[in-house]
Amino acid sequence: MFAPFLLAAALAQEPAPGDATAPPADPAVAEKKRPFLMEVNFRGRYMTVPTGTLDLWSEAHEDDEQPARPDVNAYTLGLEFVIKEKSANGIFYIEFFKPLIEDGYWDDIDHGSPDPLDGSWIEFSDDFSFVTLGANYAYELHATKWLSFLFGAGLGMGIKIGDVYEWQPGESPSNTEGNNDNYDVDCGSDMPAYKRADPNGNNCHYDAEIFADVPVIPMIDINIGVRFNINNRAAIRLEGGLHDLFYGGGAVGVVF
Repeated sequence: MFAPFLLAAALAQEPAPGDATAPPADPAVAEKKRPFLMEVNFRGRYMTVPTGTLDLWSEAHEDDEQPARPDVNAYTLGLEFVIKEKSANGIFYIEFFKPLIEDGYWDDIDHGSPDPLDGSWIEFSDDFSFVTLGANYAYELHATKWLSFLFGAGLGMGIKIGDVYEWQPGESPSNTEGNNDNYDVDCGSDMPAYKRADPNGNNCHYDAEIFADVPVIPMIDINIGVRFNINNRAAIRLEGGLHDLFYGGGAVGVVF
């Protein structure tokens, strides 16, 4: 007599087909949450070499008759793809690296017997730049849910575009102590490089192409920064460090 009641209770406990409360048929294939986040960022940097660093190997010539040494600056614009776990960040980048260096006179430091006329005049083609790509690792320390600090390093490479031209001091063909490797020793003989390259003066042909046989340069990265997390939907990162040159900059993008 209790059979109908037992059957009704069993049917009441069995989930109906398509019931949202029903457990998955195979727990092994249940959907799992992704264990990491990803970012796509746009980044920009301004880079420089401090005057004190240049003074270690090149004369400034700010208070004499020779042309003053140019400043060394650059900027980059690029894209990043970031794979982010709780503390580990893998940052992959591609960017356009544009040096901002005026044509000018570079005279290396002469120890013992300074000669202000033995430097080289350097000019850059208008398209001189690099396309750089590489990868960085950054360790992240979380201060709050929205603020963290990053410390990282990495390597990359820069693919050269354009040319760099060098004018050397003029040499007389009779100077047996010189290296006599000028393109034309009769053009501006015994003249400093900045006079040989002067388009309003001698306008001699350049003597060498710097980096002509070096199409790729290494990129060394050391980074420290602060990251602002916006509800795990966007991020802003401000940072500085070394990217072959000293730099400061930032990145902004979406998180998904």
